[in-house]
Amino acid sequence: MYLAYTIILLMLILILAITLREEVRIRKGVTQGIANRYWVLREKRRFVRFRENLKIRYNRIGSELSPDNTKMQNMSKTGLCISAYEKLKQKDKLEIEVEVPGFSKSVKLIGSVIWVKQLQSTDDHGRRLFHTGIRFGKIGPEAEAILITYLNTLKRH
Repeated sequence: MYLAYTIILLMLILILAITLREEVRIRKGVTQGIANRYWVLREKRRFVRFRENLKIRYNRIGSELSPDNTKMQNMSKTGLCISAYEKLKQKDKLEIEVEVPGFSKSVKLIGSVIWVKQLQSTDDHGRRLFHTGIRFGKIGPEAEAILITYLNTLKRH
């Protein structure tokens, strides 16, 4: 009788160990299977991106440059992507002002350039375009509340 209980207990411990091992593997992002060796199937972004075309202005901190015609490509809770005519540098600090529909105040914040990618195509006037990823840095509580409220009204793209 004790032998049967011991065997059942060992089997349950073995099943628990296998389950925990798989859980650790999943949490680390290690995927299984032949296809997964060639394709990364897991989304690495922590927050959903929303494809929006809001009016945006920015200035490089320490510069008087204030480019026009900047278009927002997408936005999340922690950053945004813009199309700009100027090639910014990684780690450039920017003062950003975003006009959010439905709110009288524009959102002002500080962000830093994370990545820059030159597009193959040009605009209608032959000017180069750069997609630029910006991570939000310093943002006030009121501005953050406006952004989160607006993002919660959007549909995921």
